[in-house]
Amino acid sequence: MAPDTLPQSLSFLTNAAHLLATTSPQISAHLMTQRNSLMFHHDLQQSDVQRQRVCGCCGHIMIPGHGSEFKLETDKALRRMKSRKEKTRQPAAEEKSHTAHKTRKRLKCGMCGCSTTIAIPPPAPVHRRRLKLPTKIPQGRASQSSIYASTSASHDEHISSAEPTKPATANASSKKRAKTRKQGLQALLQQSQSASSKPQGGLGLSLSDFLKK
Repeated sequence: MAPDTLPQSLSFLTNAAHLLATTSPQISAHLMTQRNSLMFHHDLQQSDVQRQRVCGCCGHIMIPGHGSEFKLETDKALRRMKSRKEKTRQPAAEEKSHTAHKTRKRLKCGMCGCSTTIAIPPPAPVHRRRLKLPTKIPQGRASQSSIYASTSASHDEHISSAEPTKPATANASSKKRAKTRKQGLQALLQQSQSASSKPQGGLGLSLSDFLKK
């Protein structure tokens, strides 16, 4: 058969087999067998969906509940057998084959009784993104920083409050000097006035007498 007409031939056999599945199951199975052999000669592999719909031995279209059986199996039986046996190291390839598929689908054909097993791959791992939280300062460092800030602030306040007192002390000392100077001048003035009021010896003349003349 030419490769150009292969898709049309496969689709024709598939549609015809599905149309005759309920009215004449034997003819439908024969058509699907011809379809499977045609795919085998052209090196075409069947997908898991096609394998679970059509029996690979007789070509019967398997419908669960209409003569065919459908089951889900797990690896519980394999685990029980492992627990009974002694623990031995297995090759990495065997370990991967056992752990890769833990659940499988088993379909039993209602016409020939053959079973088709389809492994269900495990779900893909979920990668969760971790949010970066803001870095927290340890309590010891935080307390030290707060103490340092408070001491520096109190030191600055002390310096700022002490600096304005300098001009006040300078003003007080200058006022005190002026006061003592004034008191000294007043004392000298009083002495001069008392000396001028007393009568002098000799002629009894003073500077005021010469000024009058």
